[in-house]
Amino acid sequence: MKKHLYSKHGTLFTIMRVTFYQLVCVSFLSAMAYAHTTPAQELLNRGVTLKLTNVALKEALSQLEKSTQVRFAYSSDLIRLSQPVSVEANQERLASVLDRLLTPLQIEYRVVNNQILLAKARKRTSAQVPEREEQPGFFVQPLDVTIGGKVISADNEPLPGVSVVIKGTTRGTTTDAEGTYQLSVPDQNTTLVFSFVGYISQEVAVGNRTQLNVTLAADVKALNEVVVVGYGTQKRADITGSVSSVSAKDIQSIPTPSLDGALAGKMPGVHVSQTTGTPGGGLTVRVRGTGSIGAGNEPLYVIDGFPVTANYNQNNNPLNSINPNDIESIEVLKDASATAIYGSRGSNGVVIITTKSGKSGKMKVDIDTYAGVQNVTKYMDLMNAREFAQYIIDSRNNAWVDIGGNPSAPNSQRSAIYQILPALQNPEALGEGTNWQKEIFRTAPMQNLQATVSGGTDNVKYLVSGNYFRQDGVVINSDFERYALRINLEANASRRFKVGVNLTPAYTVSNPTLSEGHWSSGAVVLSALTLAPHLPVYDENGKYTTGRALGNGFSSISNPVKQARERTDRITDLRLLGTVYGEYKILDNLTYKLLVGTDLLASNRKTYRPSTLGTDGNPPPTIPVGGYTTDDSYNWLVEHTLNYSFSRDNHQLDALGGFTAQRAYSHSSSISSTNFPNDLVETLNAGLVTSASTSASEWSLLSYLARVNYSYMSKYLLTGTIRRDGSSRFGTNNKWGVFPSVSAGWRISEEAFLKSFTPISELKLRASYGFTGNNFIGNYDHVGLLTTRNYVFGGSGGAVVNGIAPNSISNPDLSWERNRQLDIGLELGLFQNRVFLVADFYNKITSDLLLNVPTPSITGYTSARQNIGKVQNQGWELGLTTRNLNRELKWTTDFNISINRNKVLALGPSGEPIFGNYELSNSHITEIGKPLGNFYGYEVIGIFQTQEEIDNNPSFADSRPGHFRFRDVNGDGVLSILDRTILGNPLPNFIFGLTNTLSYKGFDLNVLIQGVQGGEIMHLGRRFYANYAGTANGLRHNAWKSPQEPGDGKTPRVNRDLSRYSSSNASANISSDHIEDGSFVRVRNISLGYNLPTGLVNKISLTNARVYLNMVNPITWTKYSGYNPEVSVAGANPLTPGVDYGGYPIARTITLGLNIGL
Repeated sequence: MKKHLYSKHGTLFTIMRVTFYQLVCVSFLSAMAYAHTTPAQELLNRGVTLKLTNVALKEALSQLEKSTQVRFAYSSDLIRLSQPVSVEANQERLASVLDRLLTPLQIEYRVVNNQILLAKARKRTSAQVPEREEQPGFFVQPLDVTIGGKVISADNEPLPGVSVVIKGTTRGTTTDAEGTYQLSVPDQNTTLVFSFVGYISQEVAVGNRTQLNVTLAADVKALNEVVVVGYGTQKRADITGSVSSVSAKDIQSIPTPSLDGALAGKMPGVHVSQTTGTPGGGLTVRVRGTGSIGAGNEPLYVIDGFPVTANYNQNNNPLNSINPNDIESIEVLKDASATAIYGSRGSNGVVIITTKSGKSGKMKVDIDTYAGVQNVTKYMDLMNAREFAQYIIDSRNNAWVDIGGNPSAPNSQRSAIYQILPALQNPEALGEGTNWQKEIFRTAPMQNLQATVSGGTDNVKYLVSGNYFRQDGVVINSDFERYALRINLEANASRRFKVGVNLTPAYTVSNPTLSEGHWSSGAVVLSALTLAPHLPVYDENGKYTTGRALGNGFSSISNPVKQARERTDRITDLRLLGTVYGEYKILDNLTYKLLVGTDLLASNRKTYRPSTLGTDGNPPPTIPVGGYTTDDSYNWLVEHTLNYSFSRDNHQLDALGGFTAQRAYSHSSSISSTNFPNDLVETLNAGLVTSASTSASEWSLLSYLARVNYSYMSKYLLTGTIRRDGSSRFGTNNKWGVFPSVSAGWRISEEAFLKSFTPISELKLRASYGFTGNNFIGNYDHVGLLTTRNYVFGGSGGAVVNGIAPNSISNPDLSWERNRQLDIGLELGLFQNRVFLVADFYNKITSDLLLNVPTPSITGYTSARQNIGKVQNQGWELGLTTRNLNRELKWTTDFNISINRNKVLALGPSGEPIFGNYELSNSHITEIGKPLGNFYGYEVIGIFQTQEEIDNNPSFADSRPGHFRFRDVNGDGVLSILDRTILGNPLPNFIFGLTNTLSYKGFDLNVLIQGVQGGEIMHLGRRFYANYAGTANGLRHNAWKSPQEPGDGKTPRVNRDLSRYSSSNASANISSDHIEDGSFVRVRNISLGYNLPTGLVNKISLTNARVYLNMVNPITWTKYSGYNPEVSVAGANPLTPGVDYGGYPIARTITLGLNIGL
């Protein structure tokens, strides 16, 4: 069936679903006939009242026999009784129901004696309604006028499946694949009714015509899907805020362990970064930029009405316990009009997740399974053993010559750092050596299995799903595993009372390995990138080799394979997320709802570092260390809401009011042991307990909320929202806050002066302004806290006793960060919404930023937490959807692009910049007038070629020919720390996503491309593998040797003596040499599927079957030299973002899947 309307994300799916429902409904209703010894006309005039959804035709016929006291006769060999049908009728004539039901199924019926006989429809040259055999009391009037024609849409496309019925009768036909029809009518006074789902019905008088062509206009209102918003739903056309949606169909084939991964590249204004490839690890999600320094920047996640805590973690994502295949839809609320209903938690945006629920009808069983493999997307271009050996020789000889040594002098005449290891003195004999990247990376399997059982009646609906997911990491010994169950029930206890329950128990296990960070702590990735390639993984005795025995600059790097395999790090989470609700209709237009929910979490983490692993530069054997941490928490919610709806004439009013209470409590404990006698027993009682601690924390939130939506003629729209929050996290003087918003919309396309202009099918202007807050801070930041301190009592040295002392200053005025936002939007649909554009401009200012402000030392404290600071995020969003082809080959394109500009407007009382420190001091800077988290260091402008050039230009005292030449930023003629400057920023200039969806017959293809332009990365791992000092293995390079051999003009002279050139070396100083372009274009996902033919599926007793091939991250175009241009090993920290320090690479994934319905 061809359809010609198009709207935003999810509408195509909605149209297809509604169309399918309507067709099946039509098909089903016509099958309710029963015969007894009465005239045929009387039998067919019996009234039918029935509602069935997605039941077998046989069951439908049985129900019709019971409800209308008729009987059907048929041959099961000729009629497929298992095909699903749906029907709803209210005192409708049986003949009308049968015509609508059986004609699309190509089934004829006729009355014989007391029965209705069913038979397979015969092929005809014209699509006429079959003549019924005349029976006593059943009179068929002769048909003597034949009418034919074609039905098309406003854009001149043929419409198949249009119902053409003689008005006042049940006689009619449907258009064929080309939109043509032919029908016999009684006379010239006949009126034909043309109707089709999604189009406005037309009545046309026949007159003296025999050819009747009709153009159907789109009924845009009928295609406005319902969108989930805070505490309710709204039609898309009536929304005056900025809301983006993703449906189940958009994410059904994406193999991702967490739901936030399914949002990447799908929505304007939503930036999803996969900063780590750790299985089950967290992703960074930003809605309209980063607006906070001291509070969180992640959006609020609301799952089936329950606001959950989703603290970002590089190794563990709290959202990975939710099975993405259970999701029905995801809505992202972006502007103040949409998010103000969540008050003090709405400033970072709100992500509303609605899970799937059961449908009325026969029980349905769906099985979805896929399996595949993962590989790293690239390997870094490191030196092999031969090149490494020459690099070591050059670096030590250059350093030796600089202090007056003879390059041919033996090691016995050189001090340690100038000596060349005997194993490296003959580079040509070493060959390729060991590629440590290939030793720690592997081809890793991934698998998923899900079974879903759903169904129900008009009064009770159910859905139960079970899921098993396992993802082995591309780094050896890392993995993630999930066992999840979902139970969704809904029941109508009476005509006015409805109850429901949503339960999601889940158990997850992850082994993240210590992959990211400094090699001195045993981080696997950075160790693999720096360990000498001439070493094998195992020595001649089968034991692990190590760089710690080499000396001369290599003594701190352990064998990464050993580090990955022998260290224990296991995290288990047992979670139960559930809600129970009841709705009672006090009046037909007044509904009370009570929702009670809880989120229970029990988390355990076990770690053990055996004696066989070195640490912090110390070679093994070391003292083993073990640890065990538990975190138990509960989070409960109670919501009372009233919904009121009023409609009269052209006025529509919907009002919401409510009270909510939420409280969370967490308890954690940790214990550490050491001095284990051996590594065989890792339980902590086998060692000596060195520390143990417990802690407890809680917070609570009380809220009053209200929202009013008003619509006049579905043309002029107005929404007002207000929420009042009281939070335990803030000072006694600021416990409560009020968060109002107002928005308005004008559907210009509904105006009389534009309705006749057919190219424009939808045109809406909307604007909103409002306030939200951010309360994602510590639970006790406003309270003066105590800490443990030791005191000395008594003379002669006294005795040390335990005690407590103040640790922070109380601040009774501490409050949430306040966000005010202006949004102006345009929605434009052209050619029956075949082209649909959504554009938004926003200006979001976050004030009262929570910062630690320095305090006078006389107070006894160094800083105090205060609301001081302001950040602006301003930008444009554009979403464009086009239906390019809608014939047998269907092709749809979704494109979105977002431009955000981040700027700090105020910082503290003095406006002094804030420095961030990652591994090196002052690696980042945040200052007024600039974005958050800028990279900070020296700007390289070239390589010094001669001593004369050094003497005539600003330089460091230890600068030499072949060293980096830095910019004299302050122009004082001398290089110093005052010449450090901003080198870049990880915030992109713009982001975009492009999705193309094609289908042809049973095949479907979906391709998602994601792009980021303009952000930089601080590739800080280069201070080891691109420090040009020969302390470790490194990237291939073409270094400076002399003015006559300048190399590539960017790489300095290699020199082992880092301490001699501390000001100008590439290891101890952050410079623009560490900054790289992080722009990329990535094919994020390719999904190719095939739906098996219905005939074949039915033969094997299935209702549907689909096989599909899926590829994730198959291609990435980027100039970045590291593994992942989205990397950020510091996670979501806004002061130290965008650093690559041995980041866990993301994977290229290929899976093969199967969906079947039973």
